[in-house]
Amino acid sequence: MSDARDDKRPSVVATIKRLPRLLWRLARDPRVPWTVKAALVGMGLYLATPIDLIPDWIPGLGYLDDVLLVGAVVGYVLRKVPRDVVREHWGEDVEVLEGLGRRKRDR
Repeated sequence: MSDARDDKRPSVVATIKRLPRLLWRLARDPRVPWTVKAALVGMGLYLATPIDLIPDWIPGLGYLDDVLLVGAVVGYVLRKVPRDVVREHWGEDVEVLEGLGRRKRDR
């Protein structure tokens, strides 16, 4: 059974589409700590290199290291950057961003 509030939660696709733009904007913002910027650059370099912890040609597991790394870095960024800065760079549909926080608290 689903309740009424499930309809207002953001879809995974909507969230994934917004993350690259958010991360790019945060990397260019002078209010963001240098440690966060370093984590973003490190993530970008790891994703751009052909060397992976788990080779991409392994079916089902090939992209697992990439997904885990992106999740860890995004979580770190969202913890370290002030909430108002993240909201500013997220864009007009802040309810998607707020939905992410609600999901985490619901667990």
